[in-house]
Parts: sequence; structure tokens; C-alpha cells
Amino acid sequence: MSGYHDDMSLISADALPVEPLDALRKVSQSELELDELRWTQIAAARDAGASWADIGEALGISRQSAWEYFTRRASAKIAENVTANADLSEDEAMDLAVEEVRDVRRRRQSH
Repeated sequence: MSGYHDDMSLISADALPVEPLDALRKVSQSELELDELRWTQIAAARDAGASWADIGEALGISRQSAWEYFTRRASAKIAENVTANADLSEDEAMDLAVEEVRDVRRRRQSH
């Protein structure tokens, strides 16, 4: 697999704080960062035309689990956008949604 390194590590045990609770905080923050990286790379893989089976295999999970992980997060982002744009009319919201779909299609067609 191109670009893959067995020795790649985002956090080193030696770099953790000595105090266990501080170390747990650091590990927790790293998990949040890793989750963001994972989600971003799944989106990039989909934009590049990867199937859910391909993504699931790369993550070591089923295609269904990969799809559920991604759509759960995407749904949460959509809900945040709805809340943030509660003052938009229904037509304005629809126009934004249509433009977003067009952007996704353009990105997929350019690959």
C-alpha cells in the first residue's frame, strides 16, 4: 500500500505526561484528532470514487460499518448546519442543498 508506514505513530507513549490523568487527557485529544483525520480521509476516498467495501477493508471493518460511521457523522454535521441556518427560508435552504450536491458531483466528475 503506497504511503503506508508500519512505524507511523501519531502519539508516542514516551511523549505522554507522567501524571496518568494528564496522559489520559492527551490520549483523549489525540483520539479526537484521529477521528477527524479518519472522517476526512473517508470523504476524500469517496470523492475519489472508492467504494464502501474498499473503505471498510482499508479500515479493517465491514463496508456497512464504514458507511454507518460516515453517515452518522455527516448527519450530525447536517443537523449543525440546519441549526446554524434556522433563519433561512425553505427555498434558500433548498438552493444551498442543491448547490452542495452539484459541487460534490463536479468533484467526482473531475477525478
